[in-house]
Amino acid sequence: MGCNVNFSDIVGQNEVVNSLKNILKEHSTRHAYIFAGPEGIGKRLVAKVFAAALLCSDCNSLEACEDCQPCRLFQSGTNPDFYVLETEGTSISVDDIRKMQQDISIRPMYSEKKVYLIAEADKMTAQAQNCLLKTLEEPPEYAVIILTAVNINSLLETIRSRCILYNFRKNTDEEIRQCIKKIKGSELAGIDFIVSYADGVPGKAIRLIESEDFLLIRDKVIEIMLKLRNSNLTEIFDAYGFFEENKDNIDSILDIMLMFYRDLLIAKKAGKENILINSDKKDIILKNADRYEINKLIKNVNAIEEARRNIKQNANYQLVIEVMLMKLQEE
Repeated sequence: MGCNVNFSDIVGQNEVVNSLKNILKEHSTRHAYIFAGPEGIGKRLVAKVFAAALLCSDCNSLEACEDCQPCRLFQSGTNPDFYVLETEGTSISVDDIRKMQQDISIRPMYSEKKVYLIAEADKMTAQAQNCLLKTLEEPPEYAVIILTAVNINSLLETIRSRCILYNFRKNTDEEIRQCIKKIKGSELAGIDFIVSYADGVPGKAIRLIESEDFLLIRDKVIEIMLKLRNSNLTEIFDAYGFFEENKDNIDSILDIMLMFYRDLLIAKKAGKENILINSDKKDIILKNADRYEINKLIKNVNAIEEARRNIKQNANYQLVIEVMLMKLQEE
């Protein structure tokens, strides 16, 4: 749970970072913040860097010094003045909030502040949110509460109104490249695809880099998509086996499918190779673009989006995938 990253190491989010540094500089910390943005955008990382600076014994520093006792404890993940509440299962319960409130009632042990990070706060139950509201209305002077959320509309308006909101924007392609280079230290094979796939979200890029199987899965998905064009029902049911084996990665697989059809559309309508997401597959894309009508590609994109919605609504997985495959196979 430690953090050895400082503000200067964070790529992008300049508006958020500069604002937080001004807060530290002016000693104008408020009692509650919401960091909102897509999953994987870096909300939790920035929250930890901010927390480390707040807990540091050097009160005049804009970065954690990493040498004082609070910093050393923070880096080892054992600082009692930093409390992280994460989901266990699908939601954060009222009991989770009550446990945190018990800790808030205890004064800081090593620092002037105690920092509480509620990760995925939009997963709090209504009861949990109402319970948290009591603390936000009358917080101890030493407490700083940071909530991260993908969907802030899931938070009560009364909670949002008592917090300072920071919206995390998507990174530029160049910022994603910088993130990748920080991790890998060098250029990476397939980097153009990874940058495009990440869609401005560093967490997506990191997951791709750390997944040894992802590029192999992409090859298999593209192979299945091209075969569907002239397949029969038996081959469709055979193809389902791949989707069953990779059920845990279905969101990524659907993304791959959407981006491949998007590239086919671009190749067919514009014929521009330099804006393909799967730029390393341009020969395959250009070779197959003429096999599809534009209306068919649009229908295929809609079928995939429909399958994603149905899966999120907990529809029968096998039925959803098989229906999608049959729609993709149709002339």
